Parts: sequence; structure tokens; C-alpha cells
Amino acid sequence: MKKEENANMKVRKYLALLLVLLFALCAACGKPPAGATDAGSGNTPEVTQGNAVADTQAPDAPDYNNMTMEELYELAKLEKGKITVYSTTATAHTAVKKFVKAFPDLADKVEYIESETDTVADRIETEHDTGNINADVLQVKDNSGEIYYELVQYDYLDVFYPTAVCEHIDESLLKYGMPVYASYSPWYYNTEAFPDGCPIKSWWDIVQGYNTQTESYVDASGKNTQYWTIYTKDITSPSYAALWAQLIVDGDAMSAQYEAQYGEPLEFTYMDHLNNSPGIMEFPENNGGVELLWRFTQMVSTELDDGDQVVAAVDESLNGPTLGLCSGGKLDNIHNGLTIAWVTGLEPYTAFLACEYLYVINGCDNPAGARLFILFELGGADGQSGCLAAFDATGKWSIRDDFDFTATAITKEEVNLKSPDFEEIYGIYPNVKAYWIYWRSLAPTK
Repeated sequence: MKKEENANMKVRKYLALLLVLLFALCAACGKPPAGATDAGSGNTPEVTQGNAVADTQAPDAPDYNNMTMEELYELAKLEKGKITVYSTTATAHTAVKKFVKAFPDLADKVEYIESETDTVADRIETEHDTGNINADVLQVKDNSGEIYYELVQYDYLDVFYPTAVCEHIDESLLKYGMPVYASYSPWYYNTEAFPDGCPIKSWWDIVQGYNTQTESYVDASGKNTQYWTIYTKDITSPSYAALWAQLIVDGDAMSAQYEAQYGEPLEFTYMDHLNNSPGIMEFPENNGGVELLWRFTQMVSTELDDGDQVVAAVDESLNGPTLGLCSGGKLDNIHNGLTIAWVTGLEPYTAFLACEYLYVINGCDNPAGARLFILFELGGADGQSGCLAAFDATGKWSIRDDFDFTATAITKEEVNLKSPDFEEIYGIYPNVKAYWIYWRSLAPTK
């Protein structure tokens, strides 16, 4: 039954993605945590006041959640094969290097395999379904909810909730997996052009024109009212499509923000284009987030392959006031002399908090070794006993209340981030991808 439900969920996503390709072809032709379990331990964690506690336990299963690293180490030495880590970021590679030094008896038993975010889920499913499981740990950013709803919910992955660590993490961040740190995808602006700080108040200021007489942002009307020169990474990638999906989830808040800021109700100009759009996709009517997306698709913008290119374009600002959307870590370029800063403090929020998650691959050969590796990455029971400090870098925050990252001077609260609503994001973000392609094909200029 699980397989059938999983297949139905995927059919909808793949149909939307097929429409992305269809729209792209038309454009080219000029045509228009509840239930999270650690199944390997036999535990069903119940998240209460930031604690993941074993609710039930099979009598013959090890109580992994309450084991120390020393206890896991002893069990890991008895296991056969390599502790293999699939990861979509280099963070895990750093962890592997430190892990083999901390646990010399496992030095020859750990390997890191870099995986693409777009393919790692299918890889894990295929290996599991064919009885050829090749990895023990998955480390990945789940910005769209795909990993949770397609792998965790259907027992391809276990979530390991070490009790001593969960006591120091906000329970809202434990709903979809075990996070190791958090980041976000910001807009950047040029600090020389705007020395007094962030030049915009909300997402609406990005898509509005600028009235030089009143020195305020006003409704854009026509091709020549666009104030900002825009550079972005690929909006159809999971990180950015999910961000726009979150804005649609909070459509009422987006509408209310517009009215509060501009003194008049938001006009939903996308409705005609929604009703005339081909395909099976669905967007809600009279939704502030969808209206924001529609207006953004009609702006002149440039997609670049690399975040370094995006922030370099913001630094140069050759065509006047410029904004760029890419990963938070690119703020490190200030050390290279770039005059850039994050856009922060937007209302109703700037973005959602994106976590890097750690999972045990269900049915792996090294269940204790996998959990030892994860606990080591998380910093152990006290935050100091593993390699958590190695991840302290620009654009990242610790999610433990007993361990701070210092490389990022600004706090999550100052940025004004919210926790993601993956249940809703997961159902919307494929449509964001498809409508982005289609609506861009309708833009007067691109």
C-alpha cells in the first residue's frame, strides 16, 4: 500500500515536471514531524519540548537514541563493510576526514560519495528496491520536502534522534529529520549604492517600480518602470522553487503585507493568465504569493550558473540598483573586496530556515556506525565532542542552543526567518517550476 501511495505522489510531481519541459519547448518556439521514526532502533521518537524521546522499543533492538559515542563505537567495530556516506554537500567530506582521526579503528571503513540532489533520492530507492543497498548515511538539504515525504515516510530512511542532542534543538526543526546546521538563500544588495542598510522592506519592493518624485516604490506599469536589475540562480532548482512555494503557502500574509505597505488592496493580475494556462497544474486563486511570482516572471532578469557570478554582478551594479538571489555562503566574497550584503528584515519574513539533514539509510550494513558518524557530526552530547565546529562558516547557524557558530555576524532573528511548511511546499513547488517556465515565456522582455 505504501508503494502505491508513493507512486501516486510521484506521478503528480513528474507530470508537473513534464509540463516544465513542455513549457520550455513552447517558449523556445515563441509560443505562448509527525510520525518520524528511527526504525533501525525500534524506537518511535515523540518530540516534546525539544526532546526526541523513545516512545516504544522492540525488545531485541539496541537503544541507539540513548547510546554514547563510545558505546556506538564499540558496536561499529563489530560491523562489516564500509560506512558509506552519500552527501550533496562537501560538509560530509570534511566530517569523514575528522571522523577517521577520532575513531582510528574505523579509518579504513569510511567512504564519502558525492551525490547530486536531483538524483540521490532515486538512487536510494532503486538500491533499496533491488536489495542492493550501498550506503549507510545520507546528508542532504531537503528544501522542498521531497526527502521526507518520499523517503522517510516510506521507510527508505530512518531518522536518528539522539536524546542528548535533541534536548538542545527547537522541536519545530526536528519534524522532518535530524538537522546539523541551518542556512538560507538570501537576496544581496550593493553596500556602496545603499550605505544606510537594506534598501527594501518586503518582497513587494522587488517587483515594484520606483517613483523618484515621491522616493517610494509604486506599482509597476509598463516596461520602463522596473527599478531593480535582477540576477538569480536557476529559479526552477529545488532551493529557490521551494522558497517561492513558501511565499504561496503564506499568500494571505503576502496580501496583507502589500495592503499595509502601499495603503490599498492587492490587485490579482495573474488570474487571467492562470485560467488560460494549459495543463493540469493548480494554483490557488487570489493568492498574494502567486501574484508576487507572476509579477516577478514578467520582470527583466538574468539567471546565472554560479552564485559567485551573482554576487559579482551585484558588486558591479553596472545598470543601476541591483539585487541578486543565491546561497548565503556567497557573503564570504566580502573578504575578496566585494561590496555586498544580505537583504534582511523583510516583512512578513525574509525566507525560510533551510536545514542540512542527516539520515540513516534503512537496511544498511552499519546501523551503529551510521549513527556514530551522525552523532559525531552533531557534536556529540555536549556539542564539543564531534566535528560540529568545522561547519562554522559564513551563511550558516548552529541549531543547538548550547553551541554557537561565530562566522556569521548576523543572527537568524535579525534576518527574520521562519520554519518551512514542507507539507504544503511539497505539493506546490513542482507547479512553481512549471509556471515559472510558462509565465517567463509570456514576459514582454526577458
